[in-house]
Amino acid sequence: MSEITGRLLAELHPNGTVRLVFIAHTGDGNEVPLTAKNLDTAEIDFVNTCGLTPERAAALRAELHRNKFTSVATTIGTLQHRNNVSTWFRLSQGKILNC
Repeated sequence: MSEITGRLLAELHPNGTVRLVFIAHTGDGNEVPLTAKNLDTAEIDFVNTCGLTPERAAALRAELHRNKFTSVATTIGTLQHRNNVSTWFRLSQGKILNC
């Protein structure tokens, strides 16, 4: 399975939205931003979109709630769900991304 290694950053905004950014370690500076409407949605995105385990997603949510920012190194497989970060990242590499 092809994988993309990178860093997942999450920031809790004062209005309750959560900004998620995946920055791949490819050296070209591309990033994939996502916005979740609240912490509950962000935790679901950690699992469904970013491929983290439910336990790791819960720990990230708690850290995000406590510190308003969190960061984790992760590897995302490109054969996961069609709407995941790795797919968006690969499509954005070819400038096909239209979000």
